[in-house]
Amino acid sequence: MAIPDGTLYGDPTLGAGQLATNDVLTNKIFTEQAGGDIDYGQGVVIKDGLVVRANSSHIYGVALRRQHINGDHLYPDPNSMASDHYYSGEYISILRDGNVAVPISEDVNSRENAAVDANGNFKTAGTGDKIVGVFLSSGDKGKTAIVNLTIQNADDVVTGKGKNSAFPVGNDVDTPALASQPASPAPKPGNTGTGASADTTNKNGGNK
Repeated sequence: MAIPDGTLYGDPTLGAGQLATNDVLTNKIFTEQAGGDIDYGQGVVIKDGLVVRANSSHIYGVALRRQHINGDHLYPDPNSMASDHYYSGEYISILRDGNVAVPISEDVNSRENAAVDANGNFKTAGTGDKIVGVFLSSGDKGKTAIVNLTIQNADDVVTGKGKNSAFPVGNDVDTPALASQPASPAPKPGNTGTGASADTTNKNGGNK
């Protein structure tokens, strides 16, 4: 028979940066390039066209966790998977509207207003804090809780101009502008440039 303890074989808490719902009509996800190291589930802002960790501010969105394995950063150390995160220059998914599990730096309760601390992690909004969402679940310090985001553009912290890339999605670097090419040399006098005689008297074959 089934064991009635639902937490015996696993922790029901979602990992940081994991979507709490799969409703594509609800989740609004954008692709941005990281301007520094970012942990899964942290609040981010845009600075000079790149996303960086938020710092006790309004947010542009939340960094979603990887949907693939980045083997370049995994090592025999058993903690390497747990410490995996986004690295500067990577293109990452940012949730701007929806429900997501976020890392919390203090105990939180469901239905409390959410804010981010100086490291981009989430906490209960206090006096003077910028409210960035609402907690939909309770959580203990150092773990995760689900937060609902509905980003308001008027409150976003976005500085600098946006990224200007020939391939803004799915490429690690911008494509450099092509250098101007020298003009082709002019043909010499008397040369038609076609490589063949201009005489067409015998173009149909045989003599007339």
